[in-house]
Amino acid sequence: MGKLINLRHFENFASPGPFENFATLGLPKGIGRLSSLQTLDVFIVSRHGNDECQIGDLRNLNNLRGGLSITRLDKVKDAGEAEKAELKNKIHLQRLDLEFGKKEGTKGVAEALQPHPNLKSLDISCYGDREWPNWMMGSSLAQLKILNLWFCGGCPCLPPLGQLPVLEKLGIGFMRGVKYIGSEFLGASSTVFPKLKKLLISDMKELKQWEIKEKEVRSIMPCLNYLSTIGCRKLEELPDHVLQRTTLQKLDIRSCPILKQRYRKDIGEDWHKISHIPKVELCSWD
Repeated sequence: MGKLINLRHFENFASPGPFENFATLGLPKGIGRLSSLQTLDVFIVSRHGNDECQIGDLRNLNNLRGGLSITRLDKVKDAGEAEKAELKNKIHLQRLDLEFGKKEGTKGVAEALQPHPNLKSLDISCYGDREWPNWMMGSSLAQLKILNLWFCGGCPCLPPLGQLPVLEKLGIGFMRGVKYIGSEFLGASSTVFPKLKKLLISDMKELKQWEIKEKEVRSIMPCLNYLSTIGCRKLEELPDHVLQRTTLQKLDIRSCPILKQRYRKDIGEDWHKISHIPKVELCSWD
């Protein structure tokens, strides 16, 4: 494999034939020498050692563009090993998926996997640490438009995503450690979530409260037009600010029994807070 030095496209997302077992066996070691490679759908960190790719084998693949999914990051031993991937140098990548594997103590590895600042889309799944990497806490992702955080069960709170200046779509789900969403989610920017249009909060089984308590005048989610909450069975209410001071065009509440009762048409105690929204869906899958 390593002799194909001019190879530019290796599409292995659902490869048939001799490569169909890459999802379970990992990638052959020689891929790390294909410095002309532009397309690599999935990079699988090895479980088995010398004959398969380790995270450091990404070092020379700086021509990768489009999207890249890196899986089995729980197999990366430490931050020093993760740093060898040099993701900051993958300046042509537009989308990055990081799958950690639900292992505790992954913050150091995550820290070392900081992407370049022009990334447009990021998915993080199965992150097991209680703290988010520092590059998610500031302005390092200034061009990010799409962000999804899934199955990050160890984190008790969300990062200050409101500081992302051009974020348009945000999905948060299956984070059992989050019981409360408050000001930490908003960050310190004068305009919070200035470009956010779609927000999905899904299967947050322990989430009870989501509050925006601020009294000072600052713009919060001024462009929001779609909000969906699914499977948040303990969530007691939605922030008045989001319901009444944004440009919401659609509110979708599914399998959230407390919310369904609270915002039920005409008879719910807070129906008046959402009656102006053009399209409201209140569904139960029980």
